Amino acid sequence: MVRIFVEGIDDEKFIIKLLNDLKSSSDIKVPKGFNFGSVINRLGGKKKLLDSNHIKYKQVFELIKIDEIKKALFIFDCDFEKDDKNCNGMENSKKCFDTLIKELDWEIEIDVYIFNKNLDYFLVETINTKECYEHFDKLVKCLDVEKLKPNKKPIANLYRDLYPYPQFDFKDDRFQPLKDKLIDLFKGIS
Repeated sequence: MVRIFVEGIDDEKFIIKLLNDLKSSSDIKVPKGFNFGSVINRLGGKKKLLDSNHIKYKQVFELIKIDEIKKALFIFDCDFEKDDKNCNGMENSKKCFDTLIKELDWEIEIDVYIFNKNLDYFLVETINTKECYEHFDKLVKCLDVEKLKPNKKPIANLYRDLYPYPQFDFKDDRFQPLKDKLIDLFKGIS
């Protein structure tokens, strides 16, 4: 089996939607009735995700030892370097992830996908119509949202609430690197 590690519930919900889209297009083949949520671990934020002493990692290690988990994918935000000089920003995030993997010392296939900035920036940039994105961008500027909340979470949440389906165009090329990692993760799972 596989395991996906994410920061929080919004990440988990997004990954499940993307996995279901990949399943419906037959890019991922899983047993009938397979619950994607069963292979996703929410760790409660980036700091906890990068902490090798997290209790969930200890639980997963026990499953690795009995050969139940063979592959893992970590998905998290690089966030803003100004907020944390140690593990934020793309380069620092990669270094902290490398440290995590070394400390975990799992003998399975491990991959990582790090969102530039954060998931919400990524999602807002992939809103399925250019005109709609431009309106949201004007709203952000008009309300001065970035001064109040420097990430795009309020705007992404508003968009998700107003337009539950289809929210994002998973055919957008910007999704492809993450889709490729998810497809690879589920190869051979049936």
